[in-house]
Amino acid sequence: MMKKSIRRTVCAAMAAVLCTGISASGMTAYAGQQLGQTDFSEGIGLPWHVCESAPGEMDFEIKDGEYIVTIVNPGGASRGGEDRWDCQFRHRGLTLVSGCTYEVAFDITASNDCTYYTKIGDMAEPFTEDWHGNPDDGSFESYWNVQPLTANQKVSVKGTFTAKRTAEVEWAFHIGGESVPEGTVFTFDNMSLVCTNSDEYDYKAPEEWNRAAIVTNQVGYFTKAEKKATWITDNQKETKFSVLDASGNEVFSDESEPMGTDKDSGDSVQILDFSDFEEEGTYTLKAGDSVSREFTIGGTDKYSGMLYDALNYFYQNRSGIAVESQYITSGDKTALARSAGHSSDVARITTDWNDLQSNGGTQDVTGGWYDAGDHGKYVVNGGLSAWIMQNQYERALKNGTEAAYADGTMNIPENANGCPDLLDEARWETEWLMKMMVQSGEYEGMAYHKVHDIKWTALGLAPADDTEERIIKPPTTTATLNLSAACAQTARLWKDIDKSFSEQCLSAAVKAYDAAKKNPDMYAPLDQSIGGGPYGDTDASDEFYWAASELYIATGDEKYLSDMKSSEWYLNIPTSLSKGEADGAVGSFDWGNTAALGSLSLVLSKECLKGDESKLEAAVTSAADKFIEMEESQGYGQPYGQSKLSYSDDTVGYVWGSNSFVADNAMIIAAAYDMTKDEDYLDGVVSAVDYLLGRNPMDYSYVTGYGSHAVANPHHRYWSAQAVEGFPSAPAGVLVGGPNSGMQDPWVMGSGWKKGEIAPAKCYLDNVEAWSVNECTINWNAPLAWLTAFLCDENGGIKAGAVSMATPDSEKAQNTAEPSVPESASDNFVQTSSSGEGGFPLKTVIILAASLAGLITVEVLVYKLIKLRRTKK
Repeated sequence: MMKKSIRRTVCAAMAAVLCTGISASGMTAYAGQQLGQTDFSEGIGLPWHVCESAPGEMDFEIKDGEYIVTIVNPGGASRGGEDRWDCQFRHRGLTLVSGCTYEVAFDITASNDCTYYTKIGDMAEPFTEDWHGNPDDGSFESYWNVQPLTANQKVSVKGTFTAKRTAEVEWAFHIGGESVPEGTVFTFDNMSLVCTNSDEYDYKAPEEWNRAAIVTNQVGYFTKAEKKATWITDNQKETKFSVLDASGNEVFSDESEPMGTDKDSGDSVQILDFSDFEEEGTYTLKAGDSVSREFTIGGTDKYSGMLYDALNYFYQNRSGIAVESQYITSGDKTALARSAGHSSDVARITTDWNDLQSNGGTQDVTGGWYDAGDHGKYVVNGGLSAWIMQNQYERALKNGTEAAYADGTMNIPENANGCPDLLDEARWETEWLMKMMVQSGEYEGMAYHKVHDIKWTALGLAPADDTEERIIKPPTTTATLNLSAACAQTARLWKDIDKSFSEQCLSAAVKAYDAAKKNPDMYAPLDQSIGGGPYGDTDASDEFYWAASELYIATGDEKYLSDMKSSEWYLNIPTSLSKGEADGAVGSFDWGNTAALGSLSLVLSKECLKGDESKLEAAVTSAADKFIEMEESQGYGQPYGQSKLSYSDDTVGYVWGSNSFVADNAMIIAAAYDMTKDEDYLDGVVSAVDYLLGRNPMDYSYVTGYGSHAVANPHHRYWSAQAVEGFPSAPAGVLVGGPNSGMQDPWVMGSGWKKGEIAPAKCYLDNVEAWSVNECTINWNAPLAWLTAFLCDENGGIKAGAVSMATPDSEKAQNTAEPSVPESASDNFVQTSSSGEGGFPLKTVIILAASLAGLITVEVLVYKLIKLRRTKK
C-alpha cells in the first residue's frame, strides 16, 4: 500500500481522459487532430502524462500554457536503471490508419544541454515505430534518432509521415538516461498530430458523467431503517419533496431540510428525510425540478451478496496460492483466476533500513494477503485486517448469528473442512504473521515489519509474473505487538475448533509480547517507501495496550490486566489520530493508531472488566456521539471531516483513504449501538454506509459492482483492464480509498486540479492510474464487510451463502472506458525453456521465426534484437 510515497513506476497509464468529470479542453479543435491536449492553456495535461521507471523520478506542473517536467533522477544504467526511457512524457490511445498522412509538430525546451528521443509507435512488443522524429528517412539508423538540445533554446519540430499500418499507438518522449543531468527542466508546448486525409479517428473527449441533483444510496435502503438523500440546490427554503413509484405516482411527501453550504463539498444542499416511508419497491425522489435516479427499498439480498463479495476480496488477494475461478464470486471469473503469486516467498532479510543491499540471510514468508494493488505484505496492516475480520466473527458469536460464516458459506478452498469459513480466511493471514517472526538471535520473537519487492512495479502484472527480488525489512516493536494482538484474538476464537492451532497462536502472541517489552522502541522510519509503503511510527504505547487487552481476554492473566490499566489508553476511544503517519486525522483507529481495538474487543468481553463496564460504555458512546454530531453537520451524512493531511503535510482536507475512516468510524458507532441499543447509533451507521454507496458529492458508489454509478477501476496490478489489455477488471465488492486532498499521483495532478483548490470531498477520479484516490487495500475492505454484516444483522439477517448481487455491466452508466493496447510490466527479458532453466528468450525465438518467414526485414530484425537486449519499457 503506497500511503505517502510517490510510486516510482507510473507506467501503463490510459491515454484518454478517463476520469469522470474531467474533459480535455483548452486545445485547438479542428478536423484531423488526434491529440486530446495540444497547448495546455487551460492548465490540463491529460491525456499527456509522465511515466517513471525506477529509479527514474520526475516532478511536473502545468503552468502558463506549458507542460513543465523536472528531472529529479534521470535513471539510466549508471544509476541502477535501464536507459533514456526511465523518464517519459507521453500520450496514449492514438489510432493510426494505414495510408493516411500525418503532420507532427511540437515545441521542446531543456534547461541543460542534453538529448531526447521521440517516437510514435507501439506501447509494447513488438515495439514497431511509425515515426521517430526528424530526420526520419525510414532507415535503421533513424530508429535511434536521439536529438540534441542546447540549454534554454526552444526547438520547434515539424514532420510528416504516412502510416504503413493501422494500429493503436502512443506518442512518447524519452527524456531520461545518461545524457540528461539531474535537475533538467523540459518544457513542452504546441503539440499536434493531424491526419490530413481523414477525421475518423480525431480525438473525442469522453462523455462527462453528470451527477444527479438528488443523490441517494444506490444499493438501496432497508425497510425499517433511516432513509435520507441529499438535494444539491441553491434553493434554501423548505420545499415539498415526493417519493414516486415506478409509475410516477406520488406515494409519500414531506418537507426538505435546508442545510446551506456544505463546507467539505462546497455544495449548497438540503436533506430529504423519508424514513417514515416503509413500502418496499423501486422509487425516485422529486424536489422542485430535481429528480433522483431510481433506488430500492426493502430486503437484504443485495447487502448479503455484497458482504460475500467483499469477503471474497481476501481470497482473490491471497499470496502463495492459485486463485481458481470456482471460488470467485463475481466478475469475469475466468479472467480473474490466476496462477499462484510468490508460491515460494523466500526473501532476503535487510538488516539496515537505509541499505537495500544489506543481507541478514533469508526467511520463508510464503502466504498471507497482498496488502493492496501491489505485492507487498505488511504486518501492521495485515494484523489490523485479520483482527477486523475476526472481530466480525466474534460479534456474530455474541449475537448468535455465526451461521452466516459456517463451513460452506464462503467461496474459498477450505469451505468443506468443518471450520467456520470466515475464520479460515483470517487464518490464511494469521499463519503468515507467525512466519514473519524473527527465528533466532538477539531479536528472537520480534516481528519483521514488512516484505515487498525491492522496487515498485507497474500495472499489468500478475503476481506470478512478478520477478523482482523480495526483501524483508527489520523488526519493529509495532509490528511485533500487532502480531501479538492478532494472534491472541485468533487463539481464543480457535480454542474449541482447533486446539493445536489455538495453542500455536497463543504461544506466538505471548512470545511476541515479551520480545516487544525487551525492545520497546524499535520503529520503522516514516519515509521508507522504496518498493513498498513506509508504515512508519514513533510510539508503541497504543500497540502495547491493544496487545495486553487481547492477551488478557485470551488468558485471564492478571499481569496483562495490570499492563492494560497502567496504560494511558485504558478504555480510551480517541476521535483524532496523531500516531503513525497521521496528524489529527478524524478517526478512532487505523494501522498506526490501534488502542481503540483493544477497547472494542472488550465491548464483546465486558465481563473481563470487573466493574469498569460503565467506563467503557462512556468512552465508546462519547466517541460515537462525536461522529454522530459530525454526520448531522455534514451535507452528505458522513462521520468524517477535514484535518491536516499527514505529519509532513500541513494542508487541510481529506486524507489518503478517507473512505476507510468513514467505515472505521462507523464501526465505533456500531459498537455504541451494540452496548446501548439506542436507535440513533443504528441510524448513524446507516448514514455512513449511505455515503459510501452513493450519497456523496461525487454521486459514486465507492464499492465496485454495487450501484447505478459504481467505481470500476481501483488501482491494482492485476485488475488493470482499463490500462492494459488482457488483464481483468476488478470484481465486485471492492472499496476504494476515495477523496484525497493530497493529490499525490500524476494522473490526478495531470487533470488540471491544483492542491488546495478542490473541495476535499470532491478530490476523486475513478481511474486505475489514480492511485492516491483509487487504491484498494485489505484494511479498507475488512470494515466494508464488517459494516455490511452489521446492517444485515440489524435489518432481517444475513442470507447465508448469498450469491453476488452486483449490477450487471450493461446497467452501469459511464463506469468503464476503452482499454489501451497492452503493456505489461513483466515484458522484460525472460529466460524460458522446456525445463524452465536457461534456453533462448521466448521473444527472441518469435522474432527470429518472423525473420525466417520473411515477415520482417533484416534491419528491423537487428533493431528488435537490440530492443530486447536493452529491455525497453
